[in-house]
Amino acid sequence: MPTFFNHPFQSNGFIPHGHCYLWQTGLVWLHIISDAAIAFAYYSIPFLLIYFISKRKDVPFNGVFLLFGAFIIACGTGHLMDIWTLWHPDYWIAGTLKALTAIISIYTAFALFFLMPQALSLPSPAQLEVINRALSSEIVERKRIEKELRLAEEVAQNSNQAKSEFLANMSHELRTPLNGILGFTQILQRTESLSEKGRKGVSIIYQCGSHLLNLINDVLDFSKIEARKLELYPVDFYLPAFIDSVTEICRIRAEQKVIAFHVQLDPNLPTGIHTDEKRLRQVLINLLSNAIKFTHQGSVTFKVQVIAQESNANGQINYKIRFEVIDTGTGIIPQQADKIFQPFEQVGNQKRQSEGTGLGLAISQKIVLLMGGQIQVQSEFGKGSTFWFEAKLPESKDWAKVSRVVEQGTIIGYQGEMRTILIADDKWENRSVIVNLLEPVGFTVVEASQGQEALQQTLAHKPDLIITDLVMPILDGFELISRLRQSEQFKGIAVIASSASVFAADQYKSIDLGADAFLPKPVEAETLLEMLRQFLHLEWIFDGQINAIKKIEASGLEQTNEMIYPAKEVLEKLLELVQDGDIQNILDLAEQLSASDGQLKVFVQQLVQLASNFQLKRLEIFIEQYIN
Repeated sequence: MPTFFNHPFQSNGFIPHGHCYLWQTGLVWLHIISDAAIAFAYYSIPFLLIYFISKRKDVPFNGVFLLFGAFIIACGTGHLMDIWTLWHPDYWIAGTLKALTAIISIYTAFALFFLMPQALSLPSPAQLEVINRALSSEIVERKRIEKELRLAEEVAQNSNQAKSEFLANMSHELRTPLNGILGFTQILQRTESLSEKGRKGVSIIYQCGSHLLNLINDVLDFSKIEARKLELYPVDFYLPAFIDSVTEICRIRAEQKVIAFHVQLDPNLPTGIHTDEKRLRQVLINLLSNAIKFTHQGSVTFKVQVIAQESNANGQINYKIRFEVIDTGTGIIPQQADKIFQPFEQVGNQKRQSEGTGLGLAISQKIVLLMGGQIQVQSEFGKGSTFWFEAKLPESKDWAKVSRVVEQGTIIGYQGEMRTILIADDKWENRSVIVNLLEPVGFTVVEASQGQEALQQTLAHKPDLIITDLVMPILDGFELISRLRQSEQFKGIAVIASSASVFAADQYKSIDLGADAFLPKPVEAETLLEMLRQFLHLEWIFDGQINAIKKIEASGLEQTNEMIYPAKEVLEKLLELVQDGDIQNILDLAEQLSASDGQLKVFVQQLVQLASNFQLKRLEIFIEQYIN
């Protein structure tokens, strides 16, 4: 070896390998051709391996392929060296080349040894065939399942559509008799002189009908949630009046159960807000009604407070308002707290469970989620519960454009010439409700049982306003509206579409065809009369129930330096009403004070002015100064 490093190309003293073959031409050429052919074959293999590796980079044996290629190149070079040494005795180089080939071959052998288990684990062609057959079977099975799923999906869609149609039809069929029940109870309450027992009976009928309507609406609302069709329709409204209307409804229920009902309002609440008034009222009444239902003694407290406020780029203030309902009722165990927001889940005893559908909290939670909040609950079994949610509500500066809820008495007529109303409906009971609501107020009401007759009556009587049902024989309400709007003679007549359908598509379609408004059934008298006031530009004439208060409000504050106030017991009663937010009873008591003692005129004027504007904080300070 040292000799090799000193003289790596030394060939002195050696004779060429050809002498071993005695330079016989045939023998020499035999070895030359054989060694050259072997070398050529050896060299071609690595090129094929390199080509294979470049095309199949996913094969896990690329390293071994490279080693194997190097080994074969070394072997091929060794055969070329054998040809070289026929004439040139460079045996040191030839030996070194063989030693290098030996090293590569040994390393390749070891690599193959460790690679063998992995190679043996690869499936054989027979195994691959079995796997392919299994995969083919799985593919066939998967296609069969996918086909079944598509069929099941079609069946589910058809079932869902059938359910929607069923709900729509049932809604229409249930609301039609309810329209008669609720409509005529309102008519009796407005127009008939009833005994105390009769008034209570009519009130009970109206309450029961309204309760049944609420149950129907719960089921329909949940159906909309399932179909992802429940949407919010924000409007501007006066927040103090809204809260007062909600609390008054629930206060009556609390008084019937002889439990205390407290209202705590943040003095920093905005005057007007912009959100879906109907849905917010639905959520709050549901939470308060549940609290009252499950409270047998103690109290229910309704708190509304401002958590935060911020201004946006347009200068509009967004309020984060927390609505909270606290009761001292039966409470909820932890296992029930996880279930109460699920559909059709009810807690409590069987008697209480039978009072509703079990959808109220599920629907309320969905509504609050649409508002960007979430209803949360904290409860202790046997001691009471607290439900609350927070919502970001933008302040409204245009709330005054929305009619504020102020009791003005019963409408007994309107100023100006007599107006004619045409009512088109195939149900006589629905027409009867409208007739008995409007004729006592001074309207001339013309009836039509279907659309074609409505067109004839329109031509004959030229009504000032038309109220039409949407589902009628011969000519339905949609076609009636369309023809009226296409007519040069009648296109200016105000048209109100009315239907028991709860699906927004019917409402939108009627508006798109040219209806001026949509009136849902059962018809609410206040809603109908407000629409008539707007479209016919009416000024109502009211009865004299609250004329005394109106005269007080109309006159200015006089002789403020000679304020005479009522007895302390009356002041304390007024303070209690203010703290409860009970505006209506404050106004009633003010009317009694004004009628009983003329010297209280200035005090009552101030009291009515603050109460009518829902300035509860100032009203509380005003009363406390006279108590003290």
